[in-house]
Amino acid sequence: MLSRRRFLALSGALASAPSWASIAVSNDEKTLFASAFSKSKTEHFFGLFDTKGNLFWQTRLPDRAHAPVVHPNQTIVGIVARRPGFYMDFFNVTTHEKLIRIEPEKEHHFYGHAIFSHDGQRLITQENHYPSGEGKIFVREWPSGQVLNVYSSHGIGPHESVLLNDDVLVIANGGLKTHPRKDREILNLDTMSPNVTYLSLQNGERLNQASNAEELHQLSIRHLDVNQKGTVALGFQYQGPLWDQVPLVALSRIDQPELDYLPIPEQVRARFKQYCGSVCFDQSGDVLAISTPRGGFVAYWHVDSKTFLGIDNCRDVCGLIAHGNAHEFILTTGTGSQFVSNPVQEQINLINKHPTVHWDNHLRQINT
Repeated sequence: MLSRRRFLALSGALASAPSWASIAVSNDEKTLFASAFSKSKTEHFFGLFDTKGNLFWQTRLPDRAHAPVVHPNQTIVGIVARRPGFYMDFFNVTTHEKLIRIEPEKEHHFYGHAIFSHDGQRLITQENHYPSGEGKIFVREWPSGQVLNVYSSHGIGPHESVLLNDDVLVIANGGLKTHPRKDREILNLDTMSPNVTYLSLQNGERLNQASNAEELHQLSIRHLDVNQKGTVALGFQYQGPLWDQVPLVALSRIDQPELDYLPIPEQVRARFKQYCGSVCFDQSGDVLAISTPRGGFVAYWHVDSKTFLGIDNCRDVCGLIAHGNAHEFILTTGTGSQFVSNPVQEQINLINKHPTVHWDNHLRQINT
């Protein structure tokens, strides 16, 4: 809980934080991209880069981080610690000032992802109550960090969530019960039951929930995105044997009780190595992209026709975000490369390469 003096000081700093449009005016850049990155096993950073791939701003972090959080209005960005995460740090990009660190409640940890409400007044996190393994959704007031509501995620391991609208949160409950003492050990491999849940932010009511069939109970649902039509895309990480032929990508809607699996040619599906990284629709919502750092490529589908479009081979690729034009994506890799891809036109071009940088898993776009 912030002291009154600290809260007033923070409120003043936030009030003086300009809009993202001021960044565009001063730097002639209409689009920026946020990502964590590392330079070694002990050197971890968070930064913004421009459309030419040049680092525009960066700051040192205490540990490796996972996914950025971008305030919708002001020049404030945050980064969430990698699971099991115990901090979120927020910065004013214009002053380089660290504004606030938000930590989870007692006996909870973050899952590496968080989002702001559309008006920027609430911060939403997915958390693990690790004594019980129950998934929780915390809604905090911004910028005080005061907890306004705590809801059940209606599952275990709520890794990422997206807003369907102002009142409905879509949650990828990965199904993995873990404890920070041995954070990569799965405690419920035989009984895990992942699901995607549509949650009312008004009262925590479960509006809809869809799961895999029992024989696919080890198909962990980890990352997701939603397009303008309300279609939710899901990327899976299978916890069973590499040789099992299981679906890895699905679509969901709030009015559909079952998941709709997308086709993948078997020679491509096998190359995923049972692991999906980032999940992202393009700006039009017509094309879906899913990265696999273990497989070293990004796969694409046309959503309405459920047509597989092809792949872009990129070593250790995971960061993925829609670019300004329809069908375009920005890609980042653990080898320091940044690409722009248009799978409909079958074009991919290198933007820049930073030999000493290892871009982390997730990427966010800032429209200034």
